[in-house]
Formats: sequence, C-alpha cells, structure tokens
Amino acid sequence: MKLFLRALAMAALLLPTAIFSQSVVGTWGMSVPAEDGSMMPVQAKMSADGTYTIDFGADGVVEVRGKYELSGDQVTVQDVGEGENSCTGVGVYRMEVTEKTLTMTRIKEECPGRGGPDGVMVMTRQ
Repeated sequence: MKLFLRALAMAALLLPTAIFSQSVVGTWGMSVPAEDGSMMPVQAKMSADGTYTIDFGADGVVEVRGKYELSGDQVTVQDVGEGENSCTGVGVYRMEVTEKTLTMTRIKEECPGRGGPDGVMVMTRQ
C-alpha cells in the first residue's frame, strides 16, 4: 500500500510537467524566407487565454495579433486587428505538440501565404 501511495504522489507531482510539455501555450520560434532570400526568425507566442502574437524578425515588435481555438488535434487560427501582415481569414491546422516542437499542418486556409507554400509550420519551443 505504501508503494502505491508513493507512486500516486509521484504521479501527482509530475502531472503538471507532462501537461505543460504537451501544451501549445508558450513561445515558439521558426525561420522563414525573407524577401531578400535570407532566413528571417519568427516568434509566435500562444497564450492560455486563446490569443497569439507574431513577431517577424524576433525584434520585440508584434506585427500580428490573433485568436486560436483548440479542438482535439486541430487548431483554428484567425488574426484580429489590422496591419500589413494581418489576414482575418480563418485557418484550420492539424497540430502535433511535443515537449520541444509544435507542428501545424494545413487542413484549410483562407489567407494566402499563412502556413507557407507546403502548408506545414514546424516551430521550436523557446
């Protein structure tokens, strides 16, 4: 019985870590081709309240704000507000989250350019 209680206590202590490592919430980074052909860093911050920000160039300036909704292994994204890089169309992606990576594969997308030419975004937790 003591062994069972110890195992249960250990599981309770590790559960928040396991849940966090599988969560989309956090700061993610990737690189995308810039207009001049170089690679540009991009930082995406996914908040627990269902909002996100995108920082092209990872220079501390937020260019895009949006909202997201999770449903099983799918995430629906939509930019809010206006701006050169914003598009208020809806995108739906299949999502895979590990401790270190977030992979989003396009299912359908109303905004040209979002998701890249292949429709797959692979980001690394920062």
